[in-house]
Amino acid sequence: MADRERAADIDDAAIDWAARAERGLSDTERTELDRWLESDPRRLGAYVRAQAAWIHAERAVALGAMPEGTGAGEAEQPEPITPNRRHRPDRRMILGGGAAIAASVAAVAFVGRGRVRTLESGVGEIRKLALADGTTIMLDTDTKVDVAGAGDGRRLTLQRGKIFLDVARRGARALGIDAGGLAMEMAEGAVGIQAMAGLPLVALVAKGQLTVSQSDGLFRAPRRLDLREYQELSLADGAPLGAGAIRAIAASERDRFLAWRDGMISFGGETLATAVRAFDRYGTVRIVVDPELAAQKITGLFRADDPRGFAAVAAASFGGIVSGQGEIVRILAKKSPSA
Repeated sequence: MADRERAADIDDAAIDWAARAERGLSDTERTELDRWLESDPRRLGAYVRAQAAWIHAERAVALGAMPEGTGAGEAEQPEPITPNRRHRPDRRMILGGGAAIAASVAAVAFVGRGRVRTLESGVGEIRKLALADGTTIMLDTDTKVDVAGAGDGRRLTLQRGKIFLDVARRGARALGIDAGGLAMEMAEGAVGIQAMAGLPLVALVAKGQLTVSQSDGLFRAPRRLDLREYQELSLADGAPLGAGAIRAIAASERDRFLAWRDGMISFGGETLATAVRAFDRYGTVRIVVDPELAAQKITGLFRADDPRGFAAVAAASFGGIVSGQGEIVRILAKKSPSA
């Protein structure tokens, strides 16, 4: 078709829309964007890719440069943000920079009703999907979510893994999220939730308000509390819901918790033994740490798909060496000549 819009033109327009959405859309612009997306099926995918790459670029600026010597290839160089001008990556940077996202980013519009749809991401995969009500959901590696298709579909169950929800307002009906024995509701805003075996359930509100409730038996009213922006809930399995489970967080803590959206793993003083377990979720390479180094604390931002690079940095930081074969990488303490 001679007059068919070129893919490059669609990418350019999608990037412009992602930039405009970043600073906030007016009602008129939102309508215009909806029309643009609906007029060509290729545009939704281009728009989601642009949004994901934009997030990566923006957060690369916020989080700083990659550690040196990871062996992970060239990292994008962050540019400064001036008070009155947001950094805006060019098209080539955005489309190329998407490689920093661990695996794939997918766009799916849900049109099914009257049934439960299961969303899953594979090991090392990050997915971004658009729900029928305008809410977007990102799935971290090895994550499973059930989406209720009955009624207006405003209910999710996080079975395992991590998700980030950008919840679109839909009248007075809040989005319901079930995870870790808790029932949560958000009318509009953004929240990251983690539900993994052996770890506390974590919910972090990036925007808006999240109402959390926990059933206390048939004859008692459920426990209920509200989380607001820059607040985090951390609740161990079986623990009662209470105000003590909530704490205020700094922007840097929020960024660490949500770094996975950019295919990154961020540490803020975790032990090396804990840090290497985080890499297990993203691939088949397994890191084994010498017990002499296991209690060392590590801080930094690392690519989730580069465990060997992480091992090299960790070993260099603690005076160790790296060895390994096949899918096993060992971080070993150096032995003194007399040992």
